[in-house]
Amino acid sequence: MRRPSLTLRLTLAFTLLVALCSALVSVSLYRALAGELVWRDNQTLLNRGAQLRQLLLDGAEPRSLPLYFNRMMDTRQDILRISRPDGRVIVDINQAKIAVPTIAPSAPGAALSEAALQTWLTPQGVTATGMALTGRDAQGPVVIMVARVAAEREQVLEAWRRKSFYISLGAMLLAVIASPLLIRRSLGAIRKLSRQTAQTHSLALEPLPLNTLPAELLPLGRSLNIMRQRLAEDFTRLTQFADDLAHELRTPVNILLGQNQVMLQQSRSTNEYEALLAGNIEELEQMTRLIENILFLSRADHRNVALEKRPLDAAAFIQATVDFLEPLAEENHLRFATQAQGELFADRLLLQRTLTNLLTNALRHTEPGGQIKISVHHEETTSTLTVANPGEPISEPQNLFRRFWRADNARHTPGAGLGLAISQAIVKLHGGELVYRHQQGWNCFIVMLPAVSTTAKS
Repeated sequence: MRRPSLTLRLTLAFTLLVALCSALVSVSLYRALAGELVWRDNQTLLNRGAQLRQLLLDGAEPRSLPLYFNRMMDTRQDILRISRPDGRVIVDINQAKIAVPTIAPSAPGAALSEAALQTWLTPQGVTATGMALTGRDAQGPVVIMVARVAAEREQVLEAWRRKSFYISLGAMLLAVIASPLLIRRSLGAIRKLSRQTAQTHSLALEPLPLNTLPAELLPLGRSLNIMRQRLAEDFTRLTQFADDLAHELRTPVNILLGQNQVMLQQSRSTNEYEALLAGNIEELEQMTRLIENILFLSRADHRNVALEKRPLDAAAFIQATVDFLEPLAEENHLRFATQAQGELFADRLLLQRTLTNLLTNALRHTEPGGQIKISVHHEETTSTLTVANPGEPISEPQNLFRRFWRADNARHTPGAGLGLAISQAIVKLHGGELVYRHQQGWNCFIVMLPAVSTTAKS
């Protein structure tokens, strides 16, 4: 099922937010207005009641009070009744014909407050508020009852509710109409970024400009630039790798092709054919080793090499490898010096391949009569295997572990330039690191592996 667009979801969210804000504001203002109107009506009742009581105390005739009452209040919604304590009614103004419940009068001379007010609903469902207080005229005590029907107040509040509804509805409609336009305009940076990303190819991997992106898209833009940079580096490595591979394979293929073409130009003896076949086999074996090394590097890059890691006695492991290479060292008048203790945690065959590559390189680039040092040291979290041979610093150390790369002084030696690349791949498979350093006249290749204790804890 197709999911709704981001514009639609943001429009709905913004419209809902506008609706909630409008409702909250309308309800808050409505309650404030209703409270203010109720307070105003209550204060009006209290003030008018107190004034009428004072007029009677000042000697005014009760029957003349309607004249004051008509000036002070709206007789269409206000009620005035003055009666004697025995129930005789002196004044009765009730044009709205509202039934008034019995209200207990306040004590003579008591201060008036909202506590003296009583509220009820009329049969028409309109709120009415009233109070009764005890007064006195020239003939004796009287009961003054003042009440007000909130019809006008209800009309004002009803008009307010209606206007608030229309305003809120208008705000929601405006949000529905304007939100998509504003959102699409705001999302223009995403569309631009998408177009630039869609145009990505091997010849256009320059960084994207970030100065025009909004702050929210800067992390995405930076991530895309990091990705493009990595892709550019990968394309460069892949192109260089393909060129080097073509160069490495072209040489033996041309040799095989040339030898066979020359051999077929005339009849040869059996011995000559046998020599040709032997040479062909030797070249094919070299090509086979080259292809196997390339396949191993490819599997290592994808972590597709099974490891059988186990604790290895460092001294015995190094001695076994040294014994294997001892004839080659004696032939070049070189000697090994080992200093190892403790254990290494690694795949025996793969680590042996790494050590063999490092020692073979050391044998090739050490002057006769020299010494090659192999040492193992342990720290809390790392075991370090070092192979060092005397010599000048390597001219381009940054290219040491690049596939098919060989220094100028090593081009006359056998090999395809994959030994150090394979060694580095093996060490990385073990979660370690292979580095080169030149220290006090020694070229040191350092293999750093996780210690046995660290691996056991994990």
